[in-house]
Amino acid sequence: MTTTIHNCEDEEIRIPGSIQRHGFLLLLDEPEGLVVGASENVPEFLDVPLRLILGTSIDTILEREVLSALRGAVSNAEAPGLLTYLGSFQLRGEFYSVVTHRVDGRRVLEFERVERLVSPELMNAVFTNFVSKLSKFKDEAEVCAAITRQVKELTGFNRVLLYSFDEVGHGTVLAEENDGTLPSYLHLKFPASDIPKQARDLYVLNTVRSIPDAAYEPSPLKALGSRSMAGFDMSMSLLRSVSPIHLEYMRNMGTISSMSISIVCEGRLWGLISGHHATPHTVPYLVRSACDLLTKMVGTQLVSFRTTARLGKMVHFHGVHRKILTSMAAENNYIAAMIAQMEDVIEVTDAAGVAMILDGVCQRAGRTPDDAAVLRLAEWFDGHPEIDLFETRSLRQEIDWAEEIREIASGLIAIRISDVRQSYLMWFRPEVVSTVQWAGEPAKAVGQRHGLHPRDSFESWKQLVKGESAPWTEMEVESAREFRASVMTISLKRAEEAYELSEARFRQLTHTLPNLVWTASDDGTLTYVNQKWIDQGLGEMGCWYEREGVVEEDRERCRELWSKSVSEGTPFEAELRFLDEDEMERWNLVRAVPFLRVNHSRAGWVGTCTDLTDQRERERALRMTEKLALTGRMTSVIAHEINNPLESITNLLYLLGTHITDDEPAREYIRMAESELERISGITKQTLRWSREGNRVAESGNVSSLFKDVLRLFTGKIRNRQVTVTANLEDDATYFGVVGQIQQVVANLVSNAVDAVPVGGQIWLEASANDDATEIVVRDAGSGMSDETLRQLFQPFYSTKGDLGNGLGLYISQEIVERHGGTLELESRMGVGTVARVRLPLTPAA
Repeated sequence: MTTTIHNCEDEEIRIPGSIQRHGFLLLLDEPEGLVVGASENVPEFLDVPLRLILGTSIDTILEREVLSALRGAVSNAEAPGLLTYLGSFQLRGEFYSVVTHRVDGRRVLEFERVERLVSPELMNAVFTNFVSKLSKFKDEAEVCAAITRQVKELTGFNRVLLYSFDEVGHGTVLAEENDGTLPSYLHLKFPASDIPKQARDLYVLNTVRSIPDAAYEPSPLKALGSRSMAGFDMSMSLLRSVSPIHLEYMRNMGTISSMSISIVCEGRLWGLISGHHATPHTVPYLVRSACDLLTKMVGTQLVSFRTTARLGKMVHFHGVHRKILTSMAAENNYIAAMIAQMEDVIEVTDAAGVAMILDGVCQRAGRTPDDAAVLRLAEWFDGHPEIDLFETRSLRQEIDWAEEIREIASGLIAIRISDVRQSYLMWFRPEVVSTVQWAGEPAKAVGQRHGLHPRDSFESWKQLVKGESAPWTEMEVESAREFRASVMTISLKRAEEAYELSEARFRQLTHTLPNLVWTASDDGTLTYVNQKWIDQGLGEMGCWYEREGVVEEDRERCRELWSKSVSEGTPFEAELRFLDEDEMERWNLVRAVPFLRVNHSRAGWVGTCTDLTDQRERERALRMTEKLALTGRMTSVIAHEINNPLESITNLLYLLGTHITDDEPAREYIRMAESELERISGITKQTLRWSREGNRVAESGNVSSLFKDVLRLFTGKIRNRQVTVTANLEDDATYFGVVGQIQQVVANLVSNAVDAVPVGGQIWLEASANDDATEIVVRDAGSGMSDETLRQLFQPFYSTKGDLGNGLGLYISQEIVERHGGTLELESRMGVGTVARVRLPLTPAA
């Protein structure tokens, strides 16, 4: 049955389910040693029917020598896939090389017919001779030629080729030994398509592959009973059947027999040694093993050559790096230092030219495209922010318009040297126009009926290659990557230094400012505060407007304003009250603005708090002064104008009283009217005295008379509110001062007390004197006042009576008392009442 394949990658070459016919295979079920599988051709070698072999113990099938060698070589610690050579044994009159390995817990025994025995002495001589020469070879070419010649001598193939693979898998024939039977392929290329990826992987795993006759008929594998051999892994099998595509490939190539030996360097398939014969040709297992071992030695030598070359190249690159980076690290402007060494920067990748792009400005050295083309490349990289390093030998395959610059810039290595700025380094290599000679046109054909077929032409075929530069080596690319890392490290170091300097300046500046300065995140959490903020006792953690130092009723208002500013990204501004160390409220203008990152995303907020209290006090004092001056002028005019009508009314009442002598109720009404007029007159006189207080003369007065005069002024008001006034004073209590002004002070205190107590309330008037001063006390049993009200009570125009008061009484009273050298103090408790104390010295004030 023929399998049709349309893609080489579809072919399951590891599990062909059959073997080549120059040997047979037995599969044992350990540890019983029963044969659970075998190749269909076993009867051809053992003269025993397959049905009698499957399910039978191996002890009844094989000779004693083979069984002894098998038991002696087998170990429980044997690694899966490890090939073990048991030796050459005679079975049914013929010699066989016997090899074993384990797969999935089962043991594979392979018997390969030996046409000629190999002398161990011959193998030892070969090894000794080749090893003695190996250390004397100067370069890869000598080593490749020597191993090719040695394999030819050992195997006897008509033609032995050694070819290496490039980065994309194309093979180039580096050495050839040919007896003239087959055509020469020296220096020709084999396309990567000749060996698919899965075959390459298998060449690394199983390094020797032998096909004695490409015209063989595969022998299928059969399993015991209902078991199946489908999926059985034959990767390490010597007799594994070959892909029909490969067999056709060999026949098209004119090769009937072949052998390949993998050259593996550092775990990768470096190349192959391939032997070809025009007729069927068998190479004994020991000879193949010797070739494999010699090839492994060659692989080690090739690695040594390449390591030495890489080490020299590495030393060169490191020297270039050290020279450039040392200069950059020593300068504050490291970019300028790199620009000054652009000729040296070319050597970082052994390029033909280099260009540096920084924020749209181009600096070039060596052979490069012009500025416009370089900047156009930078724009292309801007559109690919995920790329930190880019490498190609054919730029036009990556960027369409690069065809315009292929002659000078087919090869490109580019690195990004900044994540926040348009900053790149680009190394260029020119186009290398070359003619590639292929061993036949690199293509495979797909037939309409028979699926995929290998190419059938191996005639030399020339291809003109354009638009490609000399390839970049891994070390050159790695040099660019390391240089980028070094530049980024210097850049980061400079950025850290700049950040530390900037932060130090910021801290120094904010600590010297008289304002509170802070920074916060979007949720208001503090990220930095200056010393003034700490001195204010506002703390360094948490949300800035949730501090205990912020008046509670202002917090909610601030929260709403802050949320609005954060959502809209607009500056924040509000006037808030902060409590100082004495728990006094101080108004502050709080402003905060967002600060942004380079990519314009918001990084946080920076805010300041400006104390407005003193400014407000000055503005209020100025307004009060203006208001007081205006009030003084107005009251003087009003009092003067009222005084004239009062005198007229007083005279009229006097005349009315002389005419009414018998009507007692009428006379009582006249007396009451005179009393009220007297009170009004007293008020106007007080007003005039306040506006002209500088013209009065101080004298001694009696406190008892003072109380009586004041109470007479408020007789009607006290009577109407049913207030009880109790006067307690010493008989000899006196005071010294301007009588009218002191009377005005006491009258104001009594008026406030009468207003403060409820209907039917109580007021106490007290006075006491000592050698230095007289104390006058007005106490009421009213509702009392808060501490905040007490703090503002002596401010002009501050009143607790609403529209019924003008807020000047206590302000004027305090000014009068202080002018007399005394003090006016108020004590109050909510729900208890208020006590006003006036202390006046008994001697004239200075």
